[in-house]
Amino acid sequence: MAYGTFILGLSPGAKLRQRRFVVIQGPQVESVKRGVNWAQLGKLVLMILAVQGVYWFLIDGPLFRADPGQRPPTLELTNPEIARLSDPSFLAASQAKFKPVELPFTHCCDTASFAVKMRFKVERIPEQGLGLLSMLQVDNYLLSVNGSQIVGQGRMGPRKASFHGQKTFLTRIPAGLLQKGENELTYVTVRDGFPYTDIYPPLIADYAALERHAAPRLFILNDYKIISGIVLGLLGLLATIMVFRSDDWRFAAWLSALCSACVASLVYALWLDPPVDGWGRMLAYFAIFMFIPVALLCFIDSWSKKPIPWLQHVALALYGVTIGVVAFYIYRVPMPEGFDHPTMIYIYFLPVAAVLVLARLVWHFATEREDRMIESALMTVLAVALIIDSIYEWYPAAVPGNGNLQNASVFLLLAMMVAFLARNFRLFQSQGALASMLQAKVDQREAELVEAAKREHLLVRQQAHDEERRRIMRDLHDGLGSQLMSMMLSARVGIAEPAQVAEGLQSVIDEMRLMVDSMDSVGESLASALATFRARVQPRVQQAGIAFLWDQPAGDLDLPGYGPRDVLQVFRVLQEAVTNALKHAAPTEIKVSIVEASKSLTLTVSDNGKGMVAGEGVGRGMSNMESRARSVGGIVTIGPNPTGQGTSVTLTLPTTPLVQTAN
Repeated sequence: MAYGTFILGLSPGAKLRQRRFVVIQGPQVESVKRGVNWAQLGKLVLMILAVQGVYWFLIDGPLFRADPGQRPPTLELTNPEIARLSDPSFLAASQAKFKPVELPFTHCCDTASFAVKMRFKVERIPEQGLGLLSMLQVDNYLLSVNGSQIVGQGRMGPRKASFHGQKTFLTRIPAGLLQKGENELTYVTVRDGFPYTDIYPPLIADYAALERHAAPRLFILNDYKIISGIVLGLLGLLATIMVFRSDDWRFAAWLSALCSACVASLVYALWLDPPVDGWGRMLAYFAIFMFIPVALLCFIDSWSKKPIPWLQHVALALYGVTIGVVAFYIYRVPMPEGFDHPTMIYIYFLPVAAVLVLARLVWHFATEREDRMIESALMTVLAVALIIDSIYEWYPAAVPGNGNLQNASVFLLLAMMVAFLARNFRLFQSQGALASMLQAKVDQREAELVEAAKREHLLVRQQAHDEERRRIMRDLHDGLGSQLMSMMLSARVGIAEPAQVAEGLQSVIDEMRLMVDSMDSVGESLASALATFRARVQPRVQQAGIAFLWDQPAGDLDLPGYGPRDVLQVFRVLQEAVTNALKHAAPTEIKVSIVEASKSLTLTVSDNGKGMVAGEGVGRGMSNMESRARSVGGIVTIGPNPTGQGTSVTLTLPTTPLVQTAN
């Protein structure tokens, strides 16, 4: 884009319809919003008017539309001549045949290189020399004054030219190159991108005066774009991070996309040597500048918190189809139609997108309560900027230039990001207040955990008591109950002998002693439970005239850390095994063995009694032992004694408890 393009407000759409200078002045456009209630409507309207006024009158007007002062007197250019070149170089220009031409000059529609000569008179040579602003629509150009080259950046040549001719800058003509009287100015141009070559007369004036006049415009064309690109890039990066950290990820995603589109539009103007030819750069222009309103529409739809389900998908699909059609025209249709038709598509596409953006905003405020006043007002400024840009494509003289959305994006998106963060995070709390708040929450959570632990402790104790009641009931039914019932029936039929009754009563007493022992505490660990088991069982076994052997490895055992409930289950399995041996085996010896392995602990109760007889049951004892073993992740097996006589009951426990339980 040349200096004249910025000042005069030319765009591809405007160039297609008219090629003349346009004064950048225009009205403010306001959007009308509807609210769901009068209070909200009043607040919203006031906020919209305030933000619109601040932007258009205090930011946009002074920065983008202000007249930097009267243009300084410029030198008159005379005798313009032009020549078509086969090679874009001063050597080819020196050998070319020139013919008179009227400026501005336009050529279409092939790859073209021209040499343009014009003359200007200098009555007095300024010490700082002269300033020159070129107004060309070409890919690149060379410039010489009186045969000395003063401009030549990038590359020249068909299919190889860079786009440094699109950059606007103030050129100094040193005083040493000037001569009193007539001076000659020569341009060598190349155009291989857009099909039109446009050559306007340059502005030549005193360097200092022209520098003061052009400084604001040159800042907007160059430095402002760099600053905007950096700020928008950082905002886009922050929005991208928010996609993964925020619950409102759609809003963050489209904010990132909108920032990226605006950055791409700035990069397009600043990247003068991209790895594409003129056709590729032309396609990039339409793709970038048509995606900005699409991203804005989807951004507003996501910002509303109630997106229309199909809107974003349809918008992206239409954008993709449109860009496909544009690419077809650029690469498959001869120029100028290959450029003119995409331009017409663009100038239709932009107002349609503007209408959709405005309609989405109106629909939101007409159907939803809205308390995000600042963000809402900023949205309306973005919508107005897009509408002004779309009107400009049809009526260039009616509005203050194009690029309004691009110019406004850095201010409005930055303000919106601040509003979003202020609404979602407590940014202004002191460190002490935050620490106090966090400590209070930690203390509250600790108190809740203590209460929960107490409740769990009581619940576990209650479960243990309930399980104990059920065990006692089973033992009373299966042990004492069955023995007493057998003795009572013998007495009723008259076959009870004193010795048999005495033996039965002794069995009942032994059973009662075991039950009483099992109801007592057995310790808090497996080691203490084994010690308790040995201390209680060994005397009773020996009183019955049976030898009791305890086989335990020397030294400390690396016993698993079972909780009290699990320890009690292990104790009862061993107790049940000894009880069964005393009841049914008639042994002369009972042995308890403890074997420690890397991943298991084996506890074995064996006897040398009569052994297991085929068809003989063991009542509920075996099922009780299996149930208790499963509750602690263990396994109970019963079978013949490895010595060949008697029975062996083996309990295998994992070294890591299945479930850690509290007392």
